[in-house]
Amino acid sequence: MHTVYIHIDEKLDDKELRALESDLREIRYISDVEIDAGKPHDILVEFEEAHISPMAILKELSRHGLHGDIISG
Repeated sequence: MHTVYIHIDEKLDDKELRALESDLREIRYISDVEIDAGKPHDILVEFEEAHISPMAILKELSRHGLHGDIISG
């Protein structure tokens, strides 16, 4: 497993954050998504690096109309 730390440019409310978290968890090879209520622009995504890349995760964000940047991974 590998973890990537992503910053989302847009401001999302709690409902939108939970929907995003749920949608990301449904993607094959993503095993966990964590969003800190104190830092709602930042998410941690745990994934199987042999099957999905951080760039593919960013692409999923863009499909939701969001703009993200990889902080570390």
